Amino acid sequence: MISESDFENLLKKSESSILDFKEEFYDFGNDSNKSATSKFVKDVISFANTIRPETSYIIFGVRELTNGKLDLIGLKEKYDESILQDKIKDKLTPRPKFSYYSIHFQEKLFGVLEFPIYKYELPIVPSINSLKGLEEGKVYYRNGSSNTEAGLYDIIRINDWLKSLPAISESVSQNENISDYLKELAKGEQKLSAIISELLVFSKKHNLTELKEYCETEIAGIKSNTPEKYQYRAQMVYLSYYRIEINPYSYITTTAQSVKNEFEKSDDFYNFKIVMHQTLLEIESNIDRFKGKTDSTYATLQTNTQALLDMDKKHDLYLYLFYDNFINLYRNIRQKAIDILMKIQTGDNKIS
Repeated sequence: MISESDFENLLKKSESSILDFKEEFYDFGNDSNKSATSKFVKDVISFANTIRPETSYIIFGVRELTNGKLDLIGLKEKYDESILQDKIKDKLTPRPKFSYYSIHFQEKLFGVLEFPIYKYELPIVPSINSLKGLEEGKVYYRNGSSNTEAGLYDIIRINDWLKSLPAISESVSQNENISDYLKELAKGEQKLSAIISELLVFSKKHNLTELKEYCETEIAGIKSNTPEKYQYRAQMVYLSYYRIEINPYSYITTTAQSVKNEFEKSDDFYNFKIVMHQTLLEIESNIDRFKGKTDSTYATLQTNTQALLDMDKKHDLYLYLFYDNFINLYRNIRQKAIDILMKIQTGDNKIS
């Protein structure tokens, strides 16, 4: 974050490849055609890819007049950086580094979008084709005070510049990435399957064995018979030799709770703690199936006495699971990822 004196010095400069003034913030509230998102994403790509010796900035709340002077009009409200971080999610690769904050100057409010110099492996490009003015895989940069598509020679120069930047400390880079993943996990907005797929790549890159094993287990499901290792996936379900079906044409409204109550009364159904072996995608698919009918549906899984109870004789068994089983399971898987990342970040080997 820049100081008030640094901000004042920026206001003395003209727009350039590393400085832009905008009268208003991006109008995300009126963005049905994604024009505001497109402008923002293109700004991020262009500023991050621009060859420069110093940090670059976009200042909001400043109107540039025809005579070159600046009119400091300020902003009417503050905006949260998380809004901007969310707007670029899954739209760019590699993920760019930037920060947004507010600053008060001459009793007015201004916004500052800051782009540090960062050693990306490759120039940042759009990873989607759904935003107007942006094409997947194309490189954009600042040419003077305009965002411009890079030609072949420009791409070579940007690549050479990125390679020339000093290497980022491995530990600092790793902790920054972990912090980003922890934020995503805590927000709970993105599907776990997407985050854990990224974490698998991250774990292999940094040789993080425990994280790698966890990610592979969640993606492929549990294949071994060592349930004690996967207690975070354990759920209390109902077990029976009998398969039941609810009559959809019954005049009696059947709810998940009423079915549970019947199970509790019956000698043919038992409470049973089981480690769920399903893949993460299967779990997410089951949660999606429950949407809109969480109190009137249950899931049935068929197994047998040999597979589940290690008995000599083989008899069919049925497991009955409800919405709260899948939600609690999903929550526990998310928390396990958080625990492992916190363990890596803090070096606390007591977490298991």
